[in-house]
Amino acid sequence: MLVESDPRDQVVLGRIAGPRVTGTYRRERIDTSTPFMVVDRPLEIAFTGRIAGSAVSFARSDFDDAARRLSGDDSLRVRATGHGPVNEQRLRYWSRTWEYSRDVLLRSSERTPLIEQQARTLLLEASLLTFSTTFTDALAAGRPSRPLPAPVRRAKAFVEAHAAEPVVLADIAQAARLSPRGLQYAFRAATGRTPMQYLRRVRLDAARAELRNADPSVETVAAIAARWGFSNLGRFAAMYRGEFGETPSTTLRS
Repeated sequence: MLVESDPRDQVVLGRIAGPRVTGTYRRERIDTSTPFMVVDRPLEIAFTGRIAGSAVSFARSDFDDAARRLSGDDSLRVRATGHGPVNEQRLRYWSRTWEYSRDVLLRSSERTPLIEQQARTLLLEASLLTFSTTFTDALAAGRPSRPLPAPVRRAKAFVEAHAAEPVVLADIAQAARLSPRGLQYAFRAATGRTPMQYLRRVRLDAARAELRNADPSVETVAAIAARWGFSNLGRFAAMYRGEFGETPSTTLRS
């Protein structure tokens, strides 16, 4: 059987696997078991026997809007320059986001319209950052610097502004406009750490800056640690040494 799928005004992403299946896109044979993106032109799938696959589609205008929001370039238009991920790291990022979004959109019994929209937004931004387009070409050329998904940028800005205050994951998620679970997935996929790990690092950096500038005859390590939310001095010292290779008291005295 030969099937032709025309994306028209959609961006279609997915993967298709089977014992005997071939895909042709823009007159080029592609491996459909690897995630692919189809824009502008039809994808032909020829297969014998059974195949299994899944796909998601986005409006072209949504891709352009996301690219402009992430880059700050209001004139940017997304055009495909390939059909696959730009590298293995981006592929892993997209795959984690795909799995989370698939679970939310197809399997979760607790999904709501808002959570579904959040999952689609995360997957759209991950797709934009992963597949070969004029947007990823601009990133590779240094225009702009590597952007983070908008919810992650909002979460980081909130953490940096409120690091000296009592902060819990729900506060950061509310600022990011995501559910706590959605934020955990998005933040870890984009940065390699959880929001609370990022908060801890911001606080450690702030404490280190204070220790460097403090007068050891007036200030103490315990007081500075407490100002940045570290109530257990022994735990603070262990985390500090793990991050910076010296004890807090050494920094204070230097």
